[in-house]
Amino acid sequence: MAKVKPLLKILASVWIVYNIAALMVMPNVGSYFGRVASKFVGPYANLVGLNAGWNFFSPDPAHPMYLKVVVNYPPETDGSYKEPLITAYPDPENETKTTSLTRKREWAVMRFMVMDPRRLRQIFGPWLCKQYPGAESVDMEHVVETLPLLDEAAFNKEVNLLDMSQERRYAKASVRCDGSGDEESL
Repeated sequence: MAKVKPLLKILASVWIVYNIAALMVMPNVGSYFGRVASKFVGPYANLVGLNAGWNFFSPDPAHPMYLKVVVNYPPETDGSYKEPLITAYPDPENETKTTSLTRKREWAVMRFMVMDPRRLRQIFGPWLCKQYPGAESVDMEHVVETLPLLDEAAFNKEVNLLDMSQERRYAKASVRCDGSGDEESL
């Protein structure tokens, strides 16, 4: 009987740990870890009724998006052209320089502007013209970088994640910086 008690304690401990694992995995069976681990705890969880999903983890991360901005300058007096300035809004280089609240506001402004391309022409374009004095025109384009699904990224481990992502372009607008499309025209 003395040898049975430690064996029962070990079996009870293993059973408790297995139940806790089932409780952690089965509510998130839609996640990557849940799909992998459900092979081991799924049959038991289905038998005892622990297979209800909660889906409290986000299914996929948000796709990175930004506005690609090209600032065009007029020709110089000698006939040469100044290189256009190509940047993005929100600018990824300013990420460490700005506060998180300012960064959130920049993302919110960008998302608001791309909801209706007219906002790019009537509001955001004239604002950019004021930010870059001497510019002749500003071209804006909404770019979304699609991320591969987690399963695809895990299956193709040898391929770089950036090579698997794709750029999709949506709203596009161009504004002349002569003041004709200023926000007072709204």
